[in-house]
Amino acid sequence: MLITGALPAALAMTIVALTTDDDQVVRVELVSDRAAVACPACGTLTTRVHSRYQRTLADLPWQGLPVQLCLTTRRFFCEQAACPQQLFAERFPGLAAPRGRRSARLQTLVTAIGVALGGEAGARLVTELGLLLSPDTLLRSVRALPELTLAPPRVVGIDDWAFRKGHRYGTLLVDLERREVIDLLPDRNADTVVQWLAEHPGVQVISRDRGRVYADGARRGAPNAVQVADRFHLVKNLGEALERLLLHERAALQAAAGEASAEPAPLKTYGGAERTPSQEREEQASRAKHAPKLAQYAEIQRLHAAGATIKHIAETVGVSRPTVYRYLRLVGPPERKRPHRSRHLLTPYEPFLRQRWEAGCHIKAQLLREVREQGYTHSTRTVYRFLKQVERTDLQATATPATARVEVPSPRHVATLLVRRPERMSVDDRAYLSRLCEQTPSIATAYTLTQDFATMVRERQGQRLDGWLTQAKESGLKELAAYARGIESDYAAVAAGLRLPWSNGQTEGQVNKLKLVKRQMYGRANFDLLRLRVLHVA
Repeated sequence: MLITGALPAALAMTIVALTTDDDQVVRVELVSDRAAVACPACGTLTTRVHSRYQRTLADLPWQGLPVQLCLTTRRFFCEQAACPQQLFAERFPGLAAPRGRRSARLQTLVTAIGVALGGEAGARLVTELGLLLSPDTLLRSVRALPELTLAPPRVVGIDDWAFRKGHRYGTLLVDLERREVIDLLPDRNADTVVQWLAEHPGVQVISRDRGRVYADGARRGAPNAVQVADRFHLVKNLGEALERLLLHERAALQAAAGEASAEPAPLKTYGGAERTPSQEREEQASRAKHAPKLAQYAEIQRLHAAGATIKHIAETVGVSRPTVYRYLRLVGPPERKRPHRSRHLLTPYEPFLRQRWEAGCHIKAQLLREVREQGYTHSTRTVYRFLKQVERTDLQATATPATARVEVPSPRHVATLLVRRPERMSVDDRAYLSRLCEQTPSIATAYTLTQDFATMVRERQGQRLDGWLTQAKESGLKELAAYARGIESDYAAVAAGLRLPWSNGQTEGQVNKLKLVKRQMYGRANFDLLRLRVLHVA
């Protein structure tokens, strides 16, 4: 059967036959229409045929049936006597790659699926499409992709990303004008950044966080580029300075919340018959775990009072220097956290137990039998502990109500309120901040400076930076003064961040996308493969 005109003219191919066998495979027989073929080595046209052989290619499935292209391939003599390749096989550009086992369009689909989904998820998808490909085949197709040639970037965002958080990091670079990833680096090292910037001399603006690694790499690799400090990190660092300030003002935070006493709230415990054996064990374990922290706190305070340096204290006590600083800022010993108790196995059945309890069934053995009929197969003690808490709640509800204890916001929460726009706060939060500023002049000063800085960041009023730095250093608040000195050490980048429109928001979003791709790869995210997927997806 001769079928003409079924293929694009650019392929110069004719379908000779279209058959299907008992094995439910559609076979398409093809022959070439070209009279002369160019030698791939020297480009000389030749018509002398040496021999012919059959070449089989997998193609896209049709109606769920696999399709094979049976391609009659010719070998030719090269008529150029000086050509090193005297014999060559006919090439079929647009249809299949040399020595390829799949058609070009099928290979394009396989590569696209491998880039988008990776190995395991991609293999599940191609199975639904009627193809039989392993996860390794998809990943090999991704690794075979050529290196991308991108337009030279002018504005670059740079940030780190974690291979394994807290242990190993890489570097992500984003073209902020085109909003796409342009490269991944295998480490978080200034020398690597310097080398990359030397290979891309057209970079004019570099947006970064306030870390020293990228600041040093940008300074050495692109000395003429403008460095821009990310505005989000500027506000974040200000919030951290406020939190350190508020750690010394716990009494003021409690007073503004309506607390009668400046002492920290004691942990709730159960005495005598009210405490179950498991709760007793958890309480003892919590106290035992907290005891070394109390001992460390006492030793740090003793050494500090004796005039020891922070480094000496850290080495003597066996803690990090940030821990020493944190313990010295505390107005009292570190508080003990409540032991964590989880009833996640009983959680689906708790509404049923509450409903039966409120209906008047207070026989615990009966409730245990009923909840087992509902499908609960775990510990009896967990059910009894939950029912005892429900019973205690009922007794407290019927007893004479005691004076409610007002919850005191944490220093971190109050620092967040100080940075937040007033119009985005609730009525209660605005009232709390008003009382706090009225009672504590230092916090009122910090609030005024913080709102002024936040406005300067949001509206990019970089011309006001010098005046704000002077006010912060003269405010008498050592935390804000230290923050101002830190800005002065990176003054040019901060001033550019408050003046130019560029920021690292797009870079942070690309880091999140990279995390999605990395976690999707089920532990097979080697750097070379991850880099190819991220770049080609972008």
